Amino acid sequence: KTQLTAQSVQLSAGLTHSTLKVYVAAIAAYHGPLGGLSVGKNPLVTRFLRGALRLRPPVRPHVPSWDLPPFEPIEEISDKLLSLKTVLLFALSSLKRVGDLQALSVAPSFLDFAPGLSKAFLYPRSGYVPKVPSSTPRPVVLQAFCPPPFRDPDQQKLNCMCPVRPLDTYVHRVARWRKSDQLFVCYGPPKRGLPASKQTLSHWIVDAICSAYEASDLPPPLGVRAHSTWSMAASKAFLAGVPMQDICNAAGWSTPFTFVRFYDLDLW
Repeated sequence: KTQLTAQSVQLSAGLTHSTLKVYVAAIAAYHGPLGGLSVGKNPLVTRFLRGALRLRPPVRPHVPSWDLPPFEPIEEISDKLLSLKTVLLFALSSLKRVGDLQALSVAPSFLDFAPGLSKAFLYPRSGYVPKVPSSTPRPVVLQAFCPPPFRDPDQQKLNCMCPVRPLDTYVHRVARWRKSDQLFVCYGPPKRGLPASKQTLSHWIVDAICSAYEASDLPPPLGVRAHSTWSMAASKAFLAGVPMQDICNAAGWSTPFTFVRFYDLDLW
């Protein structure tokens, strides 16, 4: 009852249904069962959340879909567009910081593709210490999205958003001129083939987001940053039902409260 009273106060203060769900998930991570059920499945809590959804329904943001041009066909696009697409889809799919992306390597045993490009496994270079160190180092695992064989044209189009597909294309194309085993390298002179800095990777992500908006004849959002991929990807994952602990593990957050405080977006 105390928790529901606190949630009611937060609802009155203007918090949205999706944010309240994150609070419930955060409480459940540290609170024992109530009446044999987890906090999130307690009848009083679920009833409260349904009421909160009716009182304050989410507003669907106007976000453009991924338009194929200028990022497709992937075999024909420029090195620049291939780099932008690869790093953006990688950032959205992995929930990794720019520093984590910079630490990835194509050296033997640091990058591996599963048969049929169903998955990609990537490890940071030796000696890299992430911002939130983990006692058990985990590889970055990218799952293929709508891989072939395709059942229909729509599924083939959705595969254009698969992070594994551009990564495989990127690795093979860049192998001809790369001068470093860092995964992401500069595509233009005078640093072509040399390691891309964190600042460069941030610029690539922002450029890719802006290009996607421009391809849909929409003005790019104000204040967009590379860090925006964190908020968007984490919020979408939680909305889709991904367990909070899995999101925290992928993003490198020690507790759900980091997501609640800094990254949760009100999405539909």
